[in-house]
Amino acid sequence: MRLRAGSFGTANRPGHLAWRARMRSHRHRHTMKRASVLNGSGVGWVGPYQIGSYLASAVRFADSRPPETSGVYVVSERPWGDVPDRACGLLYVARAAYVRYRIGQLLCEMCGFTSDTVEEEAYGHRGGHALWHRYCQPRQREPLGLYIGWCCDCACLDCAEIKLAEMLTVRLNVLTVRSCSSHQPPLDLAENSFNRAGSFFPRRPRI
Repeated sequence: MRLRAGSFGTANRPGHLAWRARMRSHRHRHTMKRASVLNGSGVGWVGPYQIGSYLASAVRFADSRPPETSGVYVVSERPWGDVPDRACGLLYVARAAYVRYRIGQLLCEMCGFTSDTVEEEAYGHRGGHALWHRYCQPRQREPLGLYIGWCCDCACLDCAEIKLAEMLTVRLNVLTVRSCSSHQPPLDLAENSFNRAGSFFPRRPRI
């Protein structure tokens, strides 16, 4: 007998759900349009937003959504100023080809919509899965009380990820940091994004 999606059996097993999530992610990456940074909030570092307050105003402030373009995004314990810093308690750092899509996956899993144990595979976002199981639950910390922000104007994503990873206060063992072949040492985080006038800071010459 053929199983329906709502019935018990293979269609509802965690492994099957994870496979379906991967397939949806694959299809989405290959069909979603490459929008400009104007499609959503994407000039310089955006945020930090307390996640619960941000989601509570999703319709009212729809233009503050992350853009459908590449960039880096972070989750922290506390708010920060112009750019993330060591005082904000940085918990998670990642880069993405489509920041809006990946942040959506992150928020879903870090709020508990993921598999039941840390050993099981994440449905769609390893970082969100790890934050839920290795940070929020052990510390009894509500994920909606954490902060999120992003930057889609980096001159070099490799450098941004390197500098952000240096500030992590919790090691979730899900981040693989790429080295930068263009900048040695890596660009400073503030240098690596748009200044307030809307132009890039100059890049350092290669040595």
